[in-house]
Amino acid sequence: MLVKDVVNYLETRFPKSLALDFDIPRIGLVIGSHNIEVNNILLTLDLTEQVVDEAIEKNVNLIISHHPYLFDPLYKIDFDSPKGKTIRKMFAHNISLYSMHTNLDTGLGGVNDVLASKLFIKDPKVINGEISKGNLLRYGNVEKQTVREYALKVKESLKLSGVRVSGDLDKIIDTVGVIGGSGAHPSDLQDAINNGCNCYVTGEVKLNNAIDAFDNGLTIIEVNHGVEKEVFYSLCDELRKNLDFGGEISVTIVQTDPFQSL
Repeated sequence: MLVKDVVNYLETRFPKSLALDFDIPRIGLVIGSHNIEVNNILLTLDLTEQVVDEAIEKNVNLIISHHPYLFDPLYKIDFDSPKGKTIRKMFAHNISLYSMHTNLDTGLGGVNDVLASKLFIKDPKVINGEISKGNLLRYGNVEKQTVREYALKVKESLKLSGVRVSGDLDKIIDTVGVIGGSGAHPSDLQDAINNGCNCYVTGEVKLNNAIDAFDNGLTIIEVNHGVEKEVFYSLCDELRKNLDFGGEISVTIVQTDPFQSL
């Protein structure tokens, strides 16, 4: 199987047309060649030198990441810099990198669908019932409970050392929305409010946006950006099932999210 065969499958499942405009130049086959024969595949939230080291050890020559590695322009590649070391190893071992970002967030069975399942949302909905560009929010009903009770369940389900919560911990909630990653822009929060959510889960929140949400009756549970990695366990199973591929497909063992709660 060639890299292009894997790419064709992924772009059918999570079309680039679902990606937000800023993402378009940054996703797809970022490093490598469509015509390389794939040995093994490694899935990761982020590309780091440690992930590349794992790939080399496992004879992986195709890495699939969520976050784009070359997000900002590179004007120089210094082999002694962290990025330079990583790129040099990629080139030296003929490793290709394919990235899906907001198209993986939005697509059916992508980041936000997986997180909705992990957050106990029953029959999660999409705004207007349409999987489309910019339509990131998943929302629906959960068992009626206090914010405190729900936040502790979220913490356990996502295997986190802690979460941050805005507002009254004794407030009763029953409708939850979720967007993985940095999903607390004013428009994201307004979408949650407009669709009846009284609780919202996301990965990164600015204080002023949390205050505005609180003033509009929306409690926020901030997990961490790294929980987006959950999508790769289901995607790994899907690829094993649907690709006619004799190699190994695995999720990195490297913890690429540097944040932890104490």
